[in-house]
Amino acid sequence: MKLPLLSVLAFTATTVLAQSPTFAKPVRMQAGGKLLGGGRLYPSPVLHDLDGDGRADIVVGDLRGRLTVAKRTADATPTFAAESNVLGADQKQVDLQNW
Repeated sequence: MKLPLLSVLAFTATTVLAQSPTFAKPVRMQAGGKLLGGGRLYPSPVLHDLDGDGRADIVVGDLRGRLTVAKRTADATPTFAAESNVLGADQKQVDLQNW
């Protein structure tokens, strides 16, 4: 007997929700010895290889549309250089001007 798609989705959702997720303690992210996104409204980090070197950098956007990047260093342990402004092709600071 073939189940309708809705039944399969409901079964899958129930199965996934039955497991209790566990999370590690939160860690304040640092780059260059300072907290990331300090003094900014709702900083939102994401990992992305911004410079194409094969190492994921931390890109931080905020409520006002400012973008910064903390580039990953070449160390074996994931460490990051101090935040700097994300620059566009014109070498000007990228600002999405959310306001």
